[in-house]
Amino acid sequence: MSDLINKLIEDKSNSLPHTSSEIKHIVDISHNSNHFDDKIILWLKSVYKNGMNRSETINYTDAIISSGDKLNFDLNGYIIDKHSTGGVGDKVSLILGPILAACGCYVPMIVGRALGHTGGTLDKLESIQNYNGLINLDKFKNIVKDVGISIIGQTNEICPADKKIYRLRDLSDTIDSFPLICGSIMGKKIAEGIEGLVLDIKTGNGAFMVDFNQANKLGEFLKSIGSEFNLNVDYLVTDMNQPLGIYSGLLCEVKESIDFLKNENQSKDLFELIYKLGLRGLNMAGIDNGEQKIRRVLEDGTAYEIFCKMVHAHGGDIDKAVLLPSASENIIANSDGYLNIHNTKSLGMSIDALSLGSNNDNYKKFDPQSGFKLYKKHGEYVNSGDRIAKIFCSDHSILSKGSFIFKKSISILKELPTLYKVIH
Repeated sequence: MSDLINKLIEDKSNSLPHTSSEIKHIVDISHNSNHFDDKIILWLKSVYKNGMNRSETINYTDAIISSGDKLNFDLNGYIIDKHSTGGVGDKVSLILGPILAACGCYVPMIVGRALGHTGGTLDKLESIQNYNGLINLDKFKNIVKDVGISIIGQTNEICPADKKIYRLRDLSDTIDSFPLICGSIMGKKIAEGIEGLVLDIKTGNGAFMVDFNQANKLGEFLKSIGSEFNLNVDYLVTDMNQPLGIYSGLLCEVKESIDFLKNENQSKDLFELIYKLGLRGLNMAGIDNGEQKIRRVLEDGTAYEIFCKMVHAHGGDIDKAVLLPSASENIIANSDGYLNIHNTKSLGMSIDALSLGSNNDNYKKFDPQSGFKLYKKHGEYVNSGDRIAKIFCSDHSILSKGSFIFKKSISILKELPTLYKVIH
């Protein structure tokens, strides 16, 4: 077995293609044994460096799907999901999922944990006391049927190979590889049994795809792979040159999501993105007057009610989702000028620094009260002494580290910096 793995590593290091059976072998080993993790990491690095062709990527995605179960729903409505390639402050799934469900769609959503500098949707939901995102598939299907949406993490039933490889990609810094991204995203989404998928491909200094052309290429690539599995895929390329919305972290993003669903405190960038992605999803589902429907389910509270029902169905206590960090520090402007957020990725790492947890064999565990709030956005004019942001967590002793990273990620310029559109 070891000899075959070594051969596949050597082949890929020499840019030689794998057969379908060879890819299945690698994927099977990755989740059936921990003895070859070092070898799998070497293979991931060779894929990261030399890539896979279209046929290999299809076979890799199929092997990821085949490592677990594939769901089938019998529902009277369009079954859809949304996925983002990741960023800082990206709480869109928490908001858009309930909106789509309130508009008549069914949303079975399997999400990941933190990857690199990006926050994980499952981690955010688990910051709500007693929220169980690791329920069995029968309960998952029942919640989707009864509530309209259920958001869970990867279990051993759905794409277990990806669950393992996902962690190894994070450890080996092989995250932004097209075929590996494709296998992870499309594998889980196809296994969900959905009919349509809306993708939010992030680009900018806080995204895995820094360049727009690269992000657009990924979107087309994912769309084409989806078609091989009879999955309707649409995508938008959106900005991640600054954190999305006002809050970035865990429970603080849940708070912002709740406010949005209550039709309160909706930041301009988050509002535009939610509506644009929502319209793509509703158009895909064949639902007319999408913008009016989105506005209505926010104004009449239907979307928020569905979010609350979902949290309750997962055992969560939404009344205890209260942001009360015991330690905080204001980030103050030290001169007059325009705020320039030049390293959003680093801002994401400041949340890691503010967390109380550490890596273990399964995932990163964060302090649910950790994060930051922006009072000023990129390109806004500030005066010396103005409050730019507030960082917070549950431990005064680690504030200085988070503050140091945050301050290195921003600057104040005399000239207006380059401004970015929310939707490219």
